Amino acid sequence: MMYHEITVDRSLFYIEQHHVDTFLSIAEKLKDYSYIVKDGAMPQEDAWIVAFNAWLLLLPDDHIIIQSVEKSLYYTSNYIIYNALIKDVHFQNLKQRKDATPEFLYIVSLFLASSLNDWILFVMDKYNLSYMAEKNRELKYFDALQGTESEIQDFLKDQSLFVKAAILELKTDSFSQMLKKCSDDAYFFYLENLMKQKI
Repeated sequence: MMYHEITVDRSLFYIEQHHVDTFLSIAEKLKDYSYIVKDGAMPQEDAWIVAFNAWLLLLPDDHIIIQSVEKSLYYTSNYIIYNALIKDVHFQNLKQRKDATPEFLYIVSLFLASSLNDWILFVMDKYNLSYMAEKNRELKYFDALQGTESEIQDFLKDQSLFVKAAILELKTDSFSQMLKKCSDDAYFFYLENLMKQKI
């Protein structure tokens, strides 16, 4: 299963092994729903890391999730997107649901990963950066810093181009619309598939 690619090192936040273990134990229990995570701007393998990072952000605020300062220098586009995510009303509504179970937050994180992956691809297409999606299929995005010096330089150049595009796109309502649809889809999916099993 691709969620086994999730490691402490691949997260963009300061976390501990127990965060990974908790996510993986839920993933194992709900492995029938793994198909929700799809390819987009990044292949499925990397989309799972996005799901994990989104899940970390959904955790209650008493879990102090801090951005990795070192990685923020390299993965600038991710932090811009995560910051937009945290500020969005639809995301906040999901995070603050009083009835949110660990299973619900997990399912939401899978929907978020696929929706974000689609939105990033949409931004790449709109701003003539589609070649980045091709690159992402060849190299593991979250292992980019293990590349050669020139590969890292190329990665940073791409990041800065994508950041400019993302900032422009975040001025429109496409991101918020995507999150609204994503949160509705995740909620109805959860009701349909997991709540019914509990009754």
